[in-house]
Amino acid sequence: LNFMFEASVGGGIPIIRPLNQSLTADEITKITGILNGTTNYILTKMSREGISYQEVLKEAQALGYAERNPEADVEGYDACRKIAILTSLAFGNTVKFEEVYTEGITKISNEDFAYAKELGSVIKLLATSYSKDGKVYAITAPFMIDSTHPLYNGIYVHGNVLGDVMFFGAGAGKLPTASAVVSDVVDCVKHKGKNVMTIWSSVKQELGDTFDETRRFFVRIKGDDVQAAKAAFGEGQVVKVDGINGEFGFVTEPMTERAFEDAKDKVSVISRIRIDDTKLQ
Repeated sequence: LNFMFEASVGGGIPIIRPLNQSLTADEITKITGILNGTTNYILTKMSREGISYQEVLKEAQALGYAERNPEADVEGYDACRKIAILTSLAFGNTVKFEEVYTEGITKISNEDFAYAKELGSVIKLLATSYSKDGKVYAITAPFMIDSTHPLYNGIYVHGNVLGDVMFFGAGAGKLPTASAVVSDVVDCVKHKGKNVMTIWSSVKQELGDTFDETRRFFVRIKGDDVQAAKAAFGEGQVVKVDGINGEFGFVTEPMTERAFEDAKDKVSVISRIRIDDTKLQ
């Protein structure tokens, strides 16, 4: 028997089959992308129109883009399950989605988007996994990314031989999803009586500790004590937006998640968003 599941990730974007068949000569080192259409719709509307999260969510529900109970989408659980599938295929062992560090978009504010615009960035819910020093790391959370980056709307894969590959397409909706399902049916018919190998072992993939990951962070800080921010997070970059008073933004130097958690208590942090520094090579 063959078990096909192309529609489980990316809707109409072909990503399962390429990982399972086309990229087998490569050692995949990183996968990152926008894997949930509902959150992408909400964050895009907030960014472009300055509408609050709650307003956009109600609109998305009225249009049928969001479920009556949107928790699985807005809390990041759907994207988390999808990156668990992609990571299992990319690295060959089973990733338990419950062990993927996950944050949703419910705390993202219009002020966050104002700072992002000042930095030439947008905010997206990214699901990411990568290998480093023999360990596999995975996370689903809001990230700031450069507004001109192709990752703005797609799935990025990096292999040690092929390099960078981007997958774009209609990632949500009934017709793109149906297209993926039909492609699986056709594949099953083409291979009737034959087994289509899936490189996915039942052996559990141990994930590295998220607190050991190194990245930059964008932080909103109450008051105007820039020196305190630099003492906590390094020289970094101060960000100010006209019309937002009583606080300032700060981009930290690269630091581990653990170091950030230790440092944030030294200042009055309003919120923080991770920064994705993925560069196409």
